[in-house]
Amino acid sequence: YKVIFKEEHLVEPIHSSHSFDLQDYYQHPQKYRACFNHYLPYLSMIVNCVYWSPKYPRFVTKENLASHWETEKEPRLQAIIDISCDIAGAVEITYRVTTPDNPVYTYHPLTRKYQDGFYPEGVSLLAIDNLPAEIPLESSVFFSLVLKPFISALAQADYSVPFNKLALPAPLKRAVILYRGEFTPDYKYMKKFIRNITS
Repeated sequence: YKVIFKEEHLVEPIHSSHSFDLQDYYQHPQKYRACFNHYLPYLSMIVNCVYWSPKYPRFVTKENLASHWETEKEPRLQAIIDISCDIAGAVEITYRVTTPDNPVYTYHPLTRKYQDGFYPEGVSLLAIDNLPAEIPLESSVFFSLVLKPFISALAQADYSVPFNKLALPAPLKRAVILYRGEFTPDYKYMKKFIRNITS
């Protein structure tokens, strides 16, 4: 299951006579305290991507994690993905940014020590600050590996012949939408869309 937490789930007014107000929280964060620790026993993973600055409460603290580890026989929380990458920020255990070649370190709440890599007895943390840039890289590597077997046939094909005589591997030939300025047989239906645009 996925749960999206909003500000009113993360903090509560210090004075019980007050109720949560978003604008008041933004303008006077000192009037609020974190209450996210109530959810820790039920979560196996946290993805943190909130804006945070030192004037706001921390949502995941070393104290909360230590307390959780002391009271739970088998804590559920296995990993935190800290997209915000604020060092000792909303997630206090983020102590450094990780890298694509060493993406995870583990925090051990009872000893308060860190260890590179994933260790199930602690909380593993991924904090790569340029994570979106890794998606195109991964896709490029994947597509390159998939296309590699077809490169030779693609380079050796005779593109002067009609499409029905074009010697390409079937997966490539099925993917050709336009050939020498004309829609290929499987894509002729697209002509009507072109007519609608130009008329």
